[in-house]
Amino acid sequence: MAKWAGEAIIRGFVGLAPLAAAMIAWSAPPASGQPPPDTRCGVDLSAWVIAQAVASLRLAFPDMDVAWNPVPYGGNFNPCATLSTALVTVAGATGSSPDHALFFHYGEYLGTATWQPYPFTSLNIPLTTDDTIVLEYKDGRYVCTACPGPVTTVRYQWQRDHVQMLDPPPPGP
Repeated sequence: MAKWAGEAIIRGFVGLAPLAAAMIAWSAPPASGQPPPDTRCGVDLSAWVIAQAVASLRLAFPDMDVAWNPVPYGGNFNPCATLSTALVTVAGATGSSPDHALFFHYGEYLGTATWQPYPFTSLNIPLTTDDTIVLEYKDGRYVCTACPGPVTTVRYQWQRDHVQMLDPPPPGP
């Protein structure tokens, strides 16, 4: 007989341990790193998951209620790619408005390339591969919007279970 109620509960859990182990062994294996079956592959910047990801972003300007535009201005989002991106900016953007690069792994939203949004962000398509996104950040602090300026190239690569920034980040926005 249990001396106190807690002892009976603990015995109950101990008795369930083999069942719990069996349930874990029978559960579905983790994602295999492949797109879901019946997925339409190819670049699709109008995918609903992009708008859903945009809705999760915090405000670009802490002191102003300016929404992010759910329609990307660029990117290579592909639900069948190991790593892909959609580039978004704020509604009513100008040339120097903040941009975010949204990252996706087989269509699942992972987060943004950088904590802070940067203006003048573009995707270097020729250098981008299935598992590596190459972004270019123009440093607009010292040049006009339409002028060429210093550019920081940053590679981001999928590494088994996360995205790794391979190069130093761009200078602060």
